[in-house]
Amino acid sequence: MKFFFRNSAQDKDPIVTRIANRIAADNALDMSDAKCADALAEAVQAACTHVRAMIDELGEPFALDRAKGTGSALGPILFDSRQDAVDALRSASKIRQVFADPHVRQCVFLLTMHRREYVIFGTEIEGEMVRRDVMQDAVEFRDHHFSAAAPSLEELRDLLTENMVLFLADLAPERLRRDERVRTEIHHSEEMLKAQMKTLDYALRESRPFAAPAPLQAKVSQGTREMEGLLKKLSTLSAKPDPGKCLQEIRDILLAPQRHVRLEQVEMRVGDFGVKSKTGKFVRFHECILGDEERLAVFLASMDRDNALYLWPELEG
Repeated sequence: MKFFFRNSAQDKDPIVTRIANRIAADNALDMSDAKCADALAEAVQAACTHVRAMIDELGEPFALDRAKGTGSALGPILFDSRQDAVDALRSASKIRQVFADPHVRQCVFLLTMHRREYVIFGTEIEGEMVRRDVMQDAVEFRDHHFSAAAPSLEELRDLLTENMVLFLADLAPERLRRDERVRTEIHHSEEMLKAQMKTLDYALRESRPFAAPAPLQAKVSQGTREMEGLLKKLSTLSAKPDPGKCLQEIRDILLAPQRHVRLEQVEMRVGDFGVKSKTGKFVRFHECILGDEERLAVFLASMDRDNALYLWPELEG
């Protein structure tokens, strides 16, 4: 393969350069090799483009303001109550850290949550009739996490791009690192088992020329079986690849990032107590789908310094 990116735009993109260098350092890739450096930069650029498009799809951050009601916002369904929202924000260390700089007037941040839908028994009004114990679908958001924060949307965009691309690059060697950890554990167990077998061997020699006691023979047999099991488990672990193969595995993921992370828009109408109904408030949000394993509801929001001082009065000093 030939790569022609030595004078391309990605060489001038500091984020692409920073991410590529980080990936190379984490995976022992030789960036002094021009072919390796260009191949990695091409893949990182493709992944950055995809992630930036995802962030743009989220739209403008929603401005949080305690002086305004939440009726027009997603607030009523994101948290069980206004106080829950305030408590969650007060524990958001990354947002507080941004406002620790007295010159910062605004913070833009990403809120992630898990959406849970479930069935409850409630009441339903049809004309003048009230029906009780009606099965209703409800929705709630759990595991609130303020995953990233920055003084501006552009800075947050860069931060999220870097974090997500590094996450993607980590998918390829993760199995190899996991296998390496298991291999280390197996070798440790193997050394301990060898020491035990050596002790049992001494005991067998001491019992000669008479037959070894049955319990001793059982322990020797058990040790032999355990050793065979360890060797069998070692044979199932993936071999440590050469840098070229590792680079190709990373490139395969970064050049097709949409296979591993994407956004999906979700729409619903939600009424009181999180009950979904045709007459409820219309809400629209995005979920980030990570492979086939996890879905995270994601929201961009912002807060000014006045609201931050309400949460953390000590910052005023």
